[in-house]
Amino acid sequence: MSNIEELPLKCQNCRLPLKIDSSLLDLSLAQRDLLANSSNDYTPTKYKIPDDRLHALSKAIHPKDLNLPKSELDSYVFLQTEPSASSPSNDSSIETSAQTLIARKEDDSGDEHLDEDFHYGLSHGNTRTLSTQISALANVFNILSSNSNIDYPVCQDCCNILIQRLQSEYDDAIRERDLYTQFVSRIEKQKKVAQPESTGAIHEESAKLKSESESLLNELVGLEKQDEELEQKIACLEKQVEAKRITELEDLKRKNMHELELINFSTEVQSLKKQYEFSLNSLDRLRKFNVYNETFKISHEGPFGVINGLRLGGFDEVRVPWQEINAALGQIVLLLATIITRLNIKTKGYKLQPMGSFSKVCKFQQEEQEWVTYEAYFADGFKLGKLFRKETGFDKALECLLDIVQLMAAGLSRPPSGAGDVQTSDAGYAENENDVIYDVELPYVMHKDKINGISVKLFGGRPTLEWTTAMKFLLTNAKWLLAFSSSRLAQSPSS
Repeated sequence: MSNIEELPLKCQNCRLPLKIDSSLLDLSLAQRDLLANSSNDYTPTKYKIPDDRLHALSKAIHPKDLNLPKSELDSYVFLQTEPSASSPSNDSSIETSAQTLIARKEDDSGDEHLDEDFHYGLSHGNTRTLSTQISALANVFNILSSNSNIDYPVCQDCCNILIQRLQSEYDDAIRERDLYTQFVSRIEKQKKVAQPESTGAIHEESAKLKSESESLLNELVGLEKQDEELEQKIACLEKQVEAKRITELEDLKRKNMHELELINFSTEVQSLKKQYEFSLNSLDRLRKFNVYNETFKISHEGPFGVINGLRLGGFDEVRVPWQEINAALGQIVLLLATIITRLNIKTKGYKLQPMGSFSKVCKFQQEEQEWVTYEAYFADGFKLGKLFRKETGFDKALECLLDIVQLMAAGLSRPPSGAGDVQTSDAGYAENENDVIYDVELPYVMHKDKINGISVKLFGGRPTLEWTTAMKFLLTNAKWLLAFSSSRLAQSPSS
């Protein structure tokens, strides 16, 4: 008994080891009959088998009539009646069942201990009890497997899964059965309703249906004609809608183009207004703008007078190159020449030649009756005059510039006159006694070669602090002349 309990049986579904309950090992004959006979019972009252199937079942051969050759390798057993204990066929059946169970266990797990235990039981006199138990289990499992589509034995989890599946199949079958039942009952009701009571009723119903079909057909023809008319009206209306839509689009395009032109025109007008305002503002600025003050910017940086950023002068502590000094003197000559030209100021016996850093001053000599040119720039070279401190042409040019500034101040003191009244000559000019004289006082007095008591001559030497101060005074007087001439130019009509 202990060997049977230790048999490594496996579930036929999940292939996991099973432990056989002891109640299955000690089954009585009544218990085995109950399991074998109650596996697939059905009640004839519930189910109706068709006659053709019953006729085919009657022609089937009963298992008792089968003469099958017995073999040791057979894995199936037909159990019809419970054999007696003394029957010789019982032994062969037991042996076949034992062989079947052992073959199943060897195929599933490859375990060879079952065969050893079996032979061990045979050799020790327990053949009767062991073979009976194995035969009982094999018979039960074979009967259960043959009567259903499930291979036994199975474990508890697989049994629950199978129960759920069978339950769902059962529910589906019940629903299908109910559906078929309803369908059959409905057909029977229709057959009952379809059966006429008399032939007259049939003819009456047929005539009624025919007249109704004709009326419906006429109604259908009328509806079709009406449908065609409506389709024609719809097509006509669609054409009108399309034409109206095209007309609206064209009107909208024209309106958009007109609005776009208005927008462009207003934008252009605003732009012209802005340009006009900008031009007026620019004109006002230009009217207030003094081109001479912007062209000739005169200022000072400490001891130096500066014109357009060029320093005029120098001393031992601060050396200024002669190129810068000559350029500053050229700017002074250009300033004086511009004022003389614009205001037609008469300079007696002097002419200016602005030439940048190499500007010159021309003076008319009364004795020789000829023009003498002096260089208003310093040529940094060796001259004998430097040794004896002799007056150079550069000194003469600076003295002429002082004299020209005085003549310009005197010319600005007179009122502006017409171009026909002005007669400029090389020797002098004619004066009108009726002209009103305006006082133009320069801040620094100039007399011959001195300005405010400081000489402008270098006698070929280096620039000193005194000479630098004299140049600063000269630039200051020139700035005053520029201011007076700017006011005169603002009053003149030609400006």
